[in-house]
Amino acid sequence: MDEIVEAFRQSLSDEILSKGEKKLVKEMVYKKALGADDLNFLRSKIYELAHEKVTSSNYSFIIDWIKSANESLITKSVEKSAAYFSPGESCRQAIINQINQTERLLKICVFTISDDQISDSILNAHRRGVDIRILTDNDKAFDLGSDINKFFKEGLVVKIDNTANHMHHKFMVSDDHVLLTGSYNWTNSAARYNQENVIVTTEAALIKSFLNEFEKLWTGMELYH
Repeated sequence: MDEIVEAFRQSLSDEILSKGEKKLVKEMVYKKALGADDLNFLRSKIYELAHEKVTSSNYSFIIDWIKSANESLITKSVEKSAAYFSPGESCRQAIINQINQTERLLKICVFTISDDQISDSILNAHRRGVDIRILTDNDKAFDLGSDINKFFKEGLVVKIDNTANHMHHKFMVSDDHVLLTGSYNWTNSAARYNQENVIVTTEAALIKSFLNEFEKLWTGMELYH
């Protein structure tokens, strides 16, 4: 969020948030799919920056700036959802796009991962410094074509269940603010043949539930080795 704060700071140099500056902030907020806590933080920074700049002579300009700055935080991304379906590329591309947009933390809880296109995007995210945690099924981890061992060799942290039952989830949470879930297995056959679905949402209550489930599973599973 530092770049958004810096954009606000720079816009204060002339005490006006221009249409171009407002559009830029909206695009950054939309791309990051910021949650309520982050938006509240940014609102507090708006008033903090305004307080540093305000004088008796520019008071009315600063009030207008505060109003425009707060309006720039209102985007459709706060409660945005989208659905994708296979066969076809839309589900696979939705997964890859969200991985590519992740900046800090990626929590993946998926039954099986054998689609090399998805796996490559995971590895690329790892190489650019994203903290990645993967939960998967113990049986499927050793299937022919599974990319789990590849992740392990690259230094990613992977955990597997230790029961005779399947860890059958298919969901991912990006930066704790975007949830991707659905029936879609992360395999080539899911893209080419299967009737599957993926939902991407920034709905805060759903994300919280899935994060709680991830942490519960993470605590109870064993490290892949």
